[in-house]
Amino acid sequence: MRVDLHMHSTASDGVYNPAEVVDIAVTHQMDVIALTDHDTIQGIPSALDAANQTQLQVIAGVELSSQDETVDRHLLGYLLNITYAPLLDRLDVLRNGRVYRIQEMVQKLIAVGLPIEVERVLALAGTGSVGRPHLARAMLEKGYVSSIQDAFDRYIGDEGVAYVPHSQFAPTEAIRLIHEAGGVAVLAHPGHYAQHAQIIEALVADGLDGIEVYYYDHSPKLISELYWLAKHHDLVMTVGSDFHRREADGSARIGSVRFPPELDIVDSLRQRAERYR
Repeated sequence: MRVDLHMHSTASDGVYNPAEVVDIAVTHQMDVIALTDHDTIQGIPSALDAANQTQLQVIAGVELSSQDETVDRHLLGYLLNITYAPLLDRLDVLRNGRVYRIQEMVQKLIAVGLPIEVERVLALAGTGSVGRPHLARAMLEKGYVSSIQDAFDRYIGDEGVAYVPHSQFAPTEAIRLIHEAGGVAVLAHPGHYAQHAQIIEALVADGLDGIEVYYYDHSPKLISELYWLAKHHDLVMTVGSDFHRREADGSARIGSVRFPPELDIVDSLRQRAERYR
């Protein structure tokens, strides 16, 4: 089975609209995907409609930008009830916080001599959830940077002069919200966190259901470590490419992340979700 449970569309910072993401997934002969846009589920109905006439299964997902006093911790929610009112209300708050964050980052860029119009950044986001990639695109348009990555490396990455953290949304709250919406809570790209073993252990105490063991930039050594951490803590293991756009050569990494064929990821997610129904 070909599975990819970490993908983005124009509902947040992806390049393709949800129907186009589905089309690319079908072209790549995927069996199951999850649309996991940042702090929004707005693209899911379109993705479900687009997949309706295909053999592709689309799982309703989201990537929540949770943060405590020390670090961002992105949590993926799967198999959500996308009509659950408290979830929709919280996502509205998170999206408004994203606008405020961009405004603050723009002010920091202006202070270092790189004027950017907030309106242009919001226009690049369209109706989607605004984020740093949209700001990077605005900087690229101005000629301030040579690429999107250059913008992150020099200015808006976590160590950049214009970085502003997300408004605080504790991981405990994010996990609880996912569960209340009938979903499964999974830590995204744990390899991006220096103290990932300690973070996973703390989140397990908060009700974490799984970790994204198989991720496109995880090394074989890290995958092995995460595999045994998942086994030790009885966590679901998931797979994701974190797809946003095609590569420079036109290829797409949808479905490129391999996992053991005996690992029934989708069934494991569905079984875990039964705890919250």
